[in-house]
Amino acid sequence: MKITLLTLALAIIAMAAGAQAQDDNNCKWVVGGTGHFNQSTDKTGDDVTNKVREYRIEPFVGYNINDRWRVGLTYGFSLDHRYELNASGQLFDIGTKRTYRVGPYVHYNIVKYKRWILFAEAEALLGYSPRYMNPGPGSTPGVGGAPAMPGPGAYDAKLQTFDLTIKPGITYDLDKHVNIDLNLNLLGWVYSNRKETRLDNNVVYSNSSNGLQLDLLEGSVDEYWSNITIGVTFKF
Repeated sequence: MKITLLTLALAIIAMAAGAQAQDDNNCKWVVGGTGHFNQSTDKTGDDVTNKVREYRIEPFVGYNINDRWRVGLTYGFSLDHRYELNASGQLFDIGTKRTYRVGPYVHYNIVKYKRWILFAEAEALLGYSPRYMNPGPGSTPGVGGAPAMPGPGAYDAKLQTFDLTIKPGITYDLDKHVNIDLNLNLLGWVYSNRKETRLDNNVVYSNSSNGLQLDLLEGSVDEYWSNITIGVTFKF
C-alpha cells in the first residue's frame, strides 16, 4: 500500500513574501513549490518485506512575461530511504540515496475558464546523487548490532541525470496573489539520460530514453497519486 502526502514546500517563506505584495493585478514575480512524501511496501516470496520511504521538496521562483508565459528556476531535493523486514520481524536499514536537481522551466497557460487554468510546463533538470548503496536482493540484517549484509549484486554508486519533460497541469486561481497547482505527472513527453558510476570498479553504465508517457491506463490508484503533486504559487 502506498501513502502519499502532498505538502507545501517553503510555504511559510512564500507567505511572508506574498504578504509584502502590492495590491494590484500586475504581479510579475512568483515563488512557491511542492512537497511530497511517499511510502511503499512490497512483500516478496521469501517472506521479506521491502519498505521504501521517499521525501521530496521542490521550491521554485519565476517571472511572468505576460498573462500566458512564465520562466523561472526550480530546485529539487529527494531522499530515498530503503528498509527490509524479514520473516523474524527484524527491520533494518539497507541504504539511502540523496538526489539534487536544478534547472530552468517554462510555464504556458493554455486556456482559462473562470478561476481554472489548464497549463503546460517544460523542465530541463540536471540531477546528481552522491555515493549510495544498491543493496541487491537477498540482503540480511547484521548480528549483534553489526551492519546489514548486502545481498548478491550489491554495489556502491553515484548517479548523474538529465531530464527534459513537458507535462500538463491545472491551476486554481484562488485570488490575485495565490494559485493552487495540480501537476499531472501521468502523461506528457519525457527525455531522460542517466549515467551511473559503480565505485568498486569505476565502471560507467549509461542509458537514455524518450517518448510519450501515458500512465492513465496502467498501474493502481496509489501509483496515480504518487505521480500527482499539489503545490502553491504566490504572486507579488
